[in-house]
Amino acid sequence: ITTRLVGSEMCIRDRGKTLSLDVLAAGNQYVNCELTYSNQDIRLEEIGFEKCTFQQTDFKNSEWLDCQFQGCQFLNCQFQESYLYRCQFNGCQLLGSDFTAARLKDVAVNDTQADYANFAEAVLTGCDFSETRLNEASFQMVTVKRRLSFNRCELVRADFTESQLKLVDLRTSDIEALVFTPGLVRGCRIDALQAVTFAAALGLDIGD
Repeated sequence: ITTRLVGSEMCIRDRGKTLSLDVLAAGNQYVNCELTYSNQDIRLEEIGFEKCTFQQTDFKNSEWLDCQFQGCQFLNCQFQESYLYRCQFNGCQLLGSDFTAARLKDVAVNDTQADYANFAEAVLTGCDFSETRLNEASFQMVTVKRRLSFNRCELVRADFTESQLKLVDLRTSDIEALVFTPGLVRGCRIDALQAVTFAAALGLDIGD
């Protein structure tokens, strides 16, 4: 995943300040800032956030383009029907966050806690999750375009019901008790051990 934002090219605009989301400027990085509520629709572009605190939890119908989040918390936040394009989440907290019917394109989520996150009915285009906890996360009825990869993730009891898994790569991840629709698994990329798990869920009896 590449973005136009590269750390060395960004200007640290503010550090340790309390700011409204409405005054943030494209091309800047904000470090250890407390970000207060927005009074208008959120449309942010080319901004870096490092260890920032967001007072607002309702981000429905927002747009985030070329944004990077490092060590930020979005616990139980609402991103329903939002648009995230070329964004990165590194070392963040997305526990319980709701991305229902959102559109994520070229989004990378790394080393992040995202248990109970909800991506139901989202459109996921070229998205990558790496070393991220997604236990009991929901990917029900998602539309996958280009690819959806999980690299060394935890997906215990994650739910992919009614989702086509043709472009999904699970090979290096823990998929214990994964929930899925049997008729939609064709083409899913799994390893030999995971194949046993899938076979058991499909009711197959694998002998010695």
